[in-house]
Amino acid sequence: MSTRSGFLATGTASAVALGSSSRVAAAAGPAGGTILDEAAFRANIASGAKHRQAIGAARVNDAAVFQFAMNTLNGFESGWNEPPANVQVALVLFGSACTLGLDDAAWHSHKLADIVKRIPNEWLNVDASERNPWSRPGDGPPNRDKSIPALLRRGVRIYVCNTALGDFANRIVAAGTTAGAGNDPFAIQAHLRERVLPGLQIVPAGISSVAVLQENGYSYFSAAL
Repeated sequence: MSTRSGFLATGTASAVALGSSSRVAAAAGPAGGTILDEAAFRANIASGAKHRQAIGAARVNDAAVFQFAMNTLNGFESGWNEPPANVQVALVLFGSACTLGLDDAAWHSHKLADIVKRIPNEWLNVDASERNPWSRPGDGPPNRDKSIPALLRRGVRIYVCNTALGDFANRIVAAGTTAGAGNDPFAIQAHLRERVLPGLQIVPAGISSVAVLQENGYSYFSAAL
């Protein structure tokens, strides 16, 4: 695995899709966490904010997507003197980035850090062996905190791709880190939906969700590096 320096210096405009495995659990009705249908998703993203930005992430990439969200908020609020009500940011976590939306128990029991590190072109340089490093607030000021709780408090909306959770369920089965949940990827996918962090929403597919966000006035930025 590579170590990056200055990994947020540039961004690209193209998202990288995670390669599908042989048996991907379908985006069916939830056994655990609720999956938003299109009407519910459109209602959830509705915003009268002057500036609306959707940021998509297909890789964990040391949580670059959260850094970009923080940078957007700070740029508008400090650089452009926009009040927070004028800025709405929505994050879509698909591909291996779906793991960013899972709780500490999922990261620990299914050894998600080990699985992420085996994915080509991934970066995970923090210790994530016991928990999700971004699931708890940081110690610094709010405008320097890129944790999920800090971003939620600033009004960021975060969506997790159910199709990607299905793919990761297959990876968990292949890695043998099911933690007693059996070897049925559909059951593990349902289990992962239950491990999505509070305040986050699940969508059927991240890519189509990005399209709907753009249809509703959100400009798109890819967190791919």
